[in-house]
Amino acid sequence: MGSFQQARIDESDKPMRQRLPLAGCDQQTLIHLQHDWGMTEPQIFGPRLGSDAICLRADLTMGSALANLRALLVSGASMLSMLSDNCAEGDPAKHVANAVKESLREGLGMLGVVERAVDEDRRKVAS
Repeated sequence: MGSFQQARIDESDKPMRQRLPLAGCDQQTLIHLQHDWGMTEPQIFGPRLGSDAICLRADLTMGSALANLRALLVSGASMLSMLSDNCAEGDPAKHVANAVKESLREGLGMLGVVERAVDEDRRKVAS
């Protein structure tokens, strides 16, 4: 298996949202990256396989990754809000849900900063 850096394809001439950061990665490299990035849930008999596994794909663009990340953060914050609304006052779960929801909201703000920088890069490449 080649290293991630060896597998990279130069796409510096493309707008950031159209780049394919995992292009050139073989399946073993993608699995290794999933593990390194915390996507592989530890299981008694090894990582999950098949249709219930979360898998990186080599054809994932930066634009798709950013959109998916935003949707996941919004979804997580919404679920925590629902959990918090259905907890009794004084329930420790309510406090944890609110704290994590606020962290996700801050994460959405940080993602917005990244998206803005990516879009500025696109304008720079286009001109």
